[in-house]
Amino acid sequence: MDSAAIYVATAAVLSVWITIFIYLWRIDATARALKRELEREQDRSEPLPPVAEVSRVRETGIPDEPVERR
Repeated sequence: MDSAAIYVATAAVLSVWITIFIYLWRIDATARALKRELEREQDRSEPLPPVAEVSRVRETGIPDEPVERR
């Protein structure tokens, strides 16, 4: 009876390790696929033009000039 218990315990531990291995393998495959997709998107996209933002401009009285309102 005791020898059967060791086989049951070994089978349980082995099944847990196999499940963990398969789970990690699938996560790795998904991460690789997402990385490939991201690289393809970056290759297809055009570089963005430089962006400038006006944060503070003093009032000069010139019409249509951007002025920060408080």
